[in-house]
Amino acid sequence: MKRVLRPVLFALTLAALPGCAAETPTQRAGVDQEIARDILWRFHQDSGGRFRDIRVTCEGRVVTLDGRVGDPRTAGDAIQIAQNESRGGKVESHLEVRLR
Repeated sequence: MKRVLRPVLFALTLAALPGCAAETPTQRAGVDQEIARDILWRFHQDSGGRFRDIRVTCEGRVVTLDGRVGDPRTAGDAIQIAQNESRGGKVESHLEVRLR
């Protein structure tokens, strides 16, 4: 019985280790930077340049979109992209719609 139980407990302990490690402030900041970078990359891939006047910041898994867009649909698309890339974080939009 002891011979079977010991390897099982060892395997369970190893499986639980990654979930127990707390993120450091540096790791959290790195994740925030990755989220902002991923959103900006998606904006950059837009061939029409609709998102060129949007600034993206991410702090504490809260994504903030600031800037100007040409129409309400572009604002909605920007918010949707940010939500898709936010890894479950919150998205705040401070976008201003100005017709060009």
